[in-house]
Amino acid sequence: MDDLLFQKTPLHAVLEAHIEKMKAYVGDLSPERINAASDDEIVAHVVSGYRIEPLHVDTDRTEAEHAETQVDVSRHFNRAVFDRSQPCLVKGNEITLHVPFTGDPELPLCTPSTFNMNPPRGTIRKRGDQGGTIVMSLALPADVDETQFNQWITEQLNGLRQHAEWSSSDIEAYNSRLELHVRAAVSARRAQLEKQGSLLKKLAVPLRRRDGAPNPSPIPMPKRVVKPLPSPRKVEQEYGLGADDFEYILKILRHESRSFEATPDAFVKLDEEELRDVVLAHLNGHFEGDAAGERFRRKGKTDICIEYENRAAFVAECKLWRGPNAFSEAIDQLLGYLTWRDTKTALIVWNKAVKDFTKLRESIPQHIGEHGRLVKTLDAGQPGEWRGAFRAGGDDGREIVVHMFLVDLGTQPEGSDEGTC
Repeated sequence: MDDLLFQKTPLHAVLEAHIEKMKAYVGDLSPERINAASDDEIVAHVVSGYRIEPLHVDTDRTEAEHAETQVDVSRHFNRAVFDRSQPCLVKGNEITLHVPFTGDPELPLCTPSTFNMNPPRGTIRKRGDQGGTIVMSLALPADVDETQFNQWITEQLNGLRQHAEWSSSDIEAYNSRLELHVRAAVSARRAQLEKQGSLLKKLAVPLRRRDGAPNPSPIPMPKRVVKPLPSPRKVEQEYGLGADDFEYILKILRHESRSFEATPDAFVKLDEEELRDVVLAHLNGHFEGDAAGERFRRKGKTDICIEYENRAAFVAECKLWRGPNAFSEAIDQLLGYLTWRDTKTALIVWNKAVKDFTKLRESIPQHIGEHGRLVKTLDAGQPGEWRGAFRAGGDDGREIVVHMFLVDLGTQPEGSDEGTC
């Protein structure tokens, strides 16, 4: 049985706790941090970090799946069941709805200030920190027609939309008041430091660097932009790409690939570089222009490179399908680009040459398995995608994870002089 949604925690209590958490964060800002920034800079930084994204359920993109199952009818009193003290299983059908949503993934569990006594039921599958999918299921005996399923679908989706609107109203009110709360907290922190005599003067002596080198840490690639505070002194840091950030980038590439396949006529005429630029523009929409085309790396050039503080965070190659040998060479090219900090990368291959795309797709695992530097295949988690661990170029002791996409654009238009294999 799915859980009741919008019933776990009162939303007003969550928002009040968020304000208290914000006040604690401001109250812990060091004198060096306070002295290095103006009130407006601090307020902009804190507001961007504590603003909550409202809930939006995209019911128009709901997907449904069917499965046969067993249904317990021992409590169905319109049926002839002689012993209701134990389960009575009959053959049935189960319909499962997958409803995508954006916003804070905790919001579908919180009770807004306006609600009704018949909320929808479901489970939440988070995807990162700004969205996910609401999954709802209903199982009925096989002799029940589609009318009850359709009625249930309508009720559930209407309930989701209504509660999401009530939730968003509360969140918008919170966000509109947030700056006033933050500004008051900043003023209180300055007053506290001045009273203690701990606030540094504007012309302070240079701050000393902390002893000890920092440990390597994942690159912060937030799904929303948090304005940074001026730093008293930058500390050299070594970075590696976190697993969640890697999956988030792949999600963007996956969405773009499906957009290509949904409207192939708009893209099949584009060349390799033009297709790359479309993907690049989409990435820039998520990472504030941190993606750059043709950026030099350790060896050669990359098609897409996302950097953080002038260091590569993610490297990808974009290629047209020109046969198994070219596919293997593209993997080699990626393995040769990467420095020792880079362990995750992607290869996007567009097909405009092979008419039998199904046969081509089925051949990809064999081509991957034949690569000389493959260590093991990994679960890519999506159809039409593959993932493998490969020995890095020039360093057999280091493994590189390569996630591969194959995107069908249809066959090349007549009259094109672009080479194929």
